[in-house]
Amino acid sequence: MNPDQSFLPVLTDAKAFFLACKGLSSILILTASVLSTAAESLPPLSRHYDNVLGTSFDLVIHGGDASRQEQAVETALLEIEKLEQIFSTWREDSEIMTLNRQRQTTEASDDLLEVLDACESWLLTSNNAFSCRMGQVIDLWNTAEAQQVRPMVPDTLPIARAAQKNLLIIDPLQRRVELGESINLEPTGLAKGYIIDRVMTLLRQELPEATAIKVDIGGDASYWGQPDGTDNWLVNIADPNVMADNSNFISTLSLNGMAVATSGHNTRTWKFEDLEFSQILDTRRGWPVANGLYVVVIAPDAMTADAMSTTLASQYLGPALKFINSTDNVEALIVEQNGTTHFSDNWQDYYGGDLLRQANSNIELTLTYTIPNLRSRNYERPYVSIWVSDTTGRPIKNLLLLGTETQWARTNALWWRRVGRRGVVPASNVTRPTRMPGKYQLSWNGNDDNGNNILEGDYQLMLEASREHGDHNTISIPFSLKAGTQNIDHAGEGELGAVNVFISLTTSE
Repeated sequence: MNPDQSFLPVLTDAKAFFLACKGLSSILILTASVLSTAAESLPPLSRHYDNVLGTSFDLVIHGGDASRQEQAVETALLEIEKLEQIFSTWREDSEIMTLNRQRQTTEASDDLLEVLDACESWLLTSNNAFSCRMGQVIDLWNTAEAQQVRPMVPDTLPIARAAQKNLLIIDPLQRRVELGESINLEPTGLAKGYIIDRVMTLLRQELPEATAIKVDIGGDASYWGQPDGTDNWLVNIADPNVMADNSNFISTLSLNGMAVATSGHNTRTWKFEDLEFSQILDTRRGWPVANGLYVVVIAPDAMTADAMSTTLASQYLGPALKFINSTDNVEALIVEQNGTTHFSDNWQDYYGGDLLRQANSNIELTLTYTIPNLRSRNYERPYVSIWVSDTTGRPIKNLLLLGTETQWARTNALWWRRVGRRGVVPASNVTRPTRMPGKYQLSWNGNDDNGNNILEGDYQLMLEASREHGDHNTISIPFSLKAGTQNIDHAGEGELGAVNVFISLTTSE
């Protein structure tokens, strides 16, 4: 029998053929619908790798075909391996270490040329605060640590100065790089950011259907797109003074198409018995930064964030804030050694989650305080200080100082120790002449001394008063900043009479 004859009865029955096709069409539509739903509900790909660039590598991808995602991950790992072979300073066979030994090359890779050009640009932009030329100084410190013989400034100073002044030739057309006598290249301050950017670019090219991608290497990361069910990536910033990685976040960010980099002085150090020195250098002297800043930077690309965080961490607070606020599209959170937190002008534009809701909340605190009428022949008006602190005593906002002469204001010893000598009084514009006995009032909008909304939590309202020929008294009134209204009364003591505190916090939805 002709093998095709078995189909003739079906083919000659037009109605049956129509019904068969209709049924097949329904099956195909149903199958396509099921596959589409499965694709939409596919969980994001999440991968963690250790020992990548000497740290960890975390990758999250939302959207796209699972097999293509896996293939893209493999391509990303190969890219990181290739770039590590170029920039690694712990691999003697890397391109940059070979250049440091041979002093010149006419076969520089495109990646090396691009990074070195960025290094020299940051050297100029930062007024020499950021430098990729400190390799010989770092070698000196590494050797000193191995031998446990601490260097002295006269050991590092001439090398650092010479490295900054020596000629570094970079000729992209000839692929030529030539190092001056005191220059060894050490691009760690921005090479990791460069690698993160390259991986993000590669993944977006390999996965055009992806909806969101996170690339995180050692805590520095780039975030793109909108993860499933959200508008942006929510990124928690850890408290540098808390060891646990999953608690005490000091900020929460909402990011899309932005990168974050962090620089601090506690994780990478040179150790000499019981002393530790930061591996972030003051490039003018080749000496580790002391009492340095903890810095988190938001920027449009990871290399900028990486370089800026390193630069700011090597500065004093004033120059660091001035530099970040003069740089477009880059923001920073800066924490001093004592825990005081500062923000660049537009940091709050990137708040997310509950922090965004709190930042947009309306806080009102009204304090009614009394200077009692203490009948005394030698009565002098008291000096009164009022401020807000956290539960550890760290000052957050100076509210008032009655008495403008510093020598007498210092008699409020607690205020002077915690607030006055920090120099925030002139900026706060809260000094007034001493007042006669009576009832007075002040208000506060919930901003700290840097103009940022404080967050919901526990605080202390501090009042201190001292009087010539009189007493010295301090009152601490604990309060919790939370949604709703509160009334707190305190009877007062000595030079401080009755106190009433009204607090209102209205959060935005």
